[in-house]
Amino acid sequence: MAGDVVQVGDRPKLHGAGLGQVWRGSGFYQRREIEMKSNINIIDYSEYWERCWEEEKPEELFSYLEGWNGHKALEMDVFKDHGVRKVCDAACGFGAHTLALASNGFEVSAFDVSERAVKLTTEGLKKYGYTGTAVKKAEITATGYEEESFDAVTAYAVIDHLTEADSKKAVAELMRIIKPGGLLLLSFDMPEEDDFLCEHDILPDGSMIYSGDPSRAGMIFRPHDGEKIEALILGYQCINRWTDGKGGQVVVIAK
Repeated sequence: MAGDVVQVGDRPKLHGAGLGQVWRGSGFYQRREIEMKSNINIIDYSEYWERCWEEEKPEELFSYLEGWNGHKALEMDVFKDHGVRKVCDAACGFGAHTLALASNGFEVSAFDVSERAVKLTTEGLKKYGYTGTAVKKAEITATGYEEESFDAVTAYAVIDHLTEADSKKAVAELMRIIKPGGLLLLSFDMPEEDDFLCEHDILPDGSMIYSGDPSRAGMIFRPHDGEKIEALILGYQCINRWTDGKGGQVVVIAK
């Protein structure tokens, strides 16, 4: 794979563009604002993520899963305190959080926009004895689940890889599949310096879409500060929030 891999949540954060590629003589990173020829909402997220997961070595990912088997995190206690049993792990990547949830006693389903990620998650879970977890390919804005199917849904470090319009659609869709009184967990990565330095274009809504560096080309990133998070969850009851060990933000909202 081009570039180094730094793990954030259960998605690889890809680094690789040299500074010579992205710095201009003035010292500002290279970027340009672009206008979409068609509706900004029409973005094929699967193209980037399929390529991303195809480049990963399964044996390395599966060894990384060991730390997630039985992983204790604050949300596990929050879910148990609210009587959560059935959980859906949205945009599951290679299944680190899926495994954590399953190994903490929850009945878990999962989905990802990448067929390769679905296969990796399924194989990884089987290695730890979890063969009953249903994992499928689906889009986060159109999951295909029946209404009110789950007590809780998790979306780790995924909303910040959608455009503004799609992030709102995703939250609405995830809320649709949650039972009344159920919970939705959203986590947001803390941006790093090279997230802004790597060559990218700016979409009309302010989202970054990377170009140039093959390891990032096509990936959407829209960092969420406190103001953006508040705007996203406006109208929902926030029952808990915290900062994770890497400085990212986590919020839990109720339906």
